[in-house]
Amino acid sequence: MSATIAIPPTILPEIESLAAKNFAPSDIALKLGINKRIFMKEWRNLKSPVRKAYEKGKLEIAIVKADALEEMIEDGNVTAYQIHDKNEKEQAFKDVVADVFHL
Repeated sequence: MSATIAIPPTILPEIESLAAKNFAPSDIALKLGINKRIFMKEWRNLKSPVRKAYEKGKLEIAIVKADALEEMIEDGNVTAYQIHDKNEKEQAFKDVVADVFHL
C-alpha cells in the first residue's frame, strides 16, 4: 500500500508566483521541496489545485504582458503591433486546434 502525501494548499500562491515567472513544474517542485513525482502527478491532473494554481499564474503574467503590449501599441510602437499580430495568429491557431480536437 503506497502512502500519498498531499500538497498543502498554503503553497498554492507560491506555485502561482513561480509559474508566472516561467518556471517549469519540475523546477517548482524542487524550489518548494516537494517530491518531483508527487508534484508532477498532481500537476498532470487538470482538475487538481496544483494545476489550477499553475495555470492561474501563467494567465496572470500573460495578462500583465498583454496590458504592457497594449500600452506600447497605443504609443505607436510598430514592433508592438507586429508582436500583437503574431500573438493573435498563434492564439487563433490554438483555438482551431482546441476546437478540432475538443480540448
